Amino acid sequence: MARGQSKMSETPAVMRRRLKAALRQEREAAELTQKEAAAALDWSVSKIIRIEQGAVGITPIDLRALLAVYKTTDEKREAELVELARGSKKQSWNEYKDVYSQASLTLFGNEAAAKIIYKYEPTFIPGILQTEEYARALLAGLGHSEEEIERMVDARLERQELLDHDPRPQLEFILGEATVSRAVGGRGVMLRQLDRLKYLAGRPDISLQVLPFSAGAHPRMGDAFTILQFADENLDDLLYLENAGGESTSREDPELIASYLRDFLTLQAKASESGAFVSVIDQIAATRLASPSILRATKEGEPAPVS
Repeated sequence: MARGQSKMSETPAVMRRRLKAALRQEREAAELTQKEAAAALDWSVSKIIRIEQGAVGITPIDLRALLAVYKTTDEKREAELVELARGSKKQSWNEYKDVYSQASLTLFGNEAAAKIIYKYEPTFIPGILQTEEYARALLAGLGHSEEEIERMVDARLERQELLDHDPRPQLEFILGEATVSRAVGGRGVMLRQLDRLKYLAGRPDISLQVLPFSAGAHPRMGDAFTILQFADENLDDLLYLENAGGESTSREDPELIASYLRDFLTLQAKASESGAFVSVIDQIAATRLASPSILRATKEGEPAPVS
């Protein structure tokens, strides 16, 4: 079984993507057009198109009828596709749709199946790496209600379970210096968050780097982005964008995704070495979190010097 494709990683979102790719392959192997397949079953062409786009699910009964048209006689193959059809209709991360955007839910639903996750985050510690107390302080600071915070923290903790999956994705994360310098929740909360990062950086499947302020201007300034790559060649890369304009995901524009991956490699070259992450974090903590007040006026109206 390929890395990143364990039973544990078969989320409904990933099963839906695998199913749509498989059905398109079966139709093409049968040398049928979408119009011909639809006509054979007295379906609308749009139904075939939406199934192959993953926009709608398909029942096992309809699936077997479709496979009969495609003359798919391999019983093992049919059973595999029926399992995908059933699994793809299950609710998963959608239970959190009251507190997360659809783009976020799409990201969450695909993370566990990824082979590699590339992420650049300029503003705050990525959710999948956050301690619970940091997450609560951050969400409160962003103005979320107590009820929303509880729901969003639950989702974060559920996402973090993939860090203990076997197999699990390789994480390649670049954190802007601001993410590890801003004392979210106060000095104590932030120091414990940094300790968590140092612990995770010691794992062989996690690479953490810091992009220092001294790196100057660089591609994608101010924008957070994530790229998911999959071991299954039938699953296209997934790009997740998060900026002032909102959140979005893309799978249908390989050139756009490739441009973000190139920019990620540029940022990697500008960032600290992953092997130096602990020493970089210790230096930042000593400089910026040495006292509870990082910026304190020495006299009223007079700013204190910044290290």
